[in-house]
Amino acid sequence: MSVMIRGEDRTRLKVMGDIEAELAVPADAAGRCWLSFSDGTLVEAAYGDDDACRFAVSQEGAAIARIQRDGDRDILRLDWRVEWVTVAADGNAARATEARELMPMLPGLLGELAY
Repeated sequence: MSVMIRGEDRTRLKVMGDIEAELAVPADAAGRCWLSFSDGTLVEAAYGDDDACRFAVSQEGAAIARIQRDGDRDILRLDWRVEWVTVAADGNAARATEARELMPMLPGLLGELAY
């Protein structure tokens, strides 16, 4: 119950395991694309000048995500039951920005606690 992905070249990604497929990297991706998985994992794939694909986990889902080096490229492995995976060009993906807000102070709270 896992899936492995590696970049074949700038135009396709090879998916192996629970899902067997070759996914096209969007032509307008400019060397960067996003992979989204059914467990909630979001991964950025980026190609260097040498056509080597590198992965970076942007958002962890339920799966245990591991990135292994294989020569000059990465292999992404998700250990979880993956039902679907999709690829989006960098310009066709959006994420919410994380707003870190302080918790409000509650008047009198600390004075009411018994130690």
